Amino acid sequence: MDTLIRKEIELHQFEVRTNKNKVAKLLHPEFLEVGKSGRTYSYQSILESMSLEKPSGSVVHSQDYECIKLGESVFMVLYKSAVIEEGGIIGSFAKRSSVWVKEKHEWKLRYHQGTSCDEFTFSK
Repeated sequence: MDTLIRKEIELHQFEVRTNKNKVAKLLHPEFLEVGKSGRTYSYQSILESMSLEKPSGSVVHSQDYECIKLGESVFMVLYKSAVIEEGGIIGSFAKRSSVWVKEKHEWKLRYHQGTSCDEFTFSK
């Protein structure tokens, strides 16, 4: 589902992540995340941490998206990601899963989890 993939990629962008209104539009009020570190983040803690991010020159690369329908208005999005640092160093490889729910004609990210994984070859 292209719409959900676009929304995932939006959340990778510094300009979106540091804009509380944009993040609030994408995240469900009961959002939870389990990060690669194993720490759990709530809607409020994510809003706060994203608003404090500083520009780094790094970008998130993501690929191999798969959308799985879990219910009438619920999808799981699976993909791989890596961070490309300003100097071209690639790291922070992860497998990611997100649960998106559609409420009042709006898709909202309800749950997200990142799990460290081995390096993978970038696809185009």
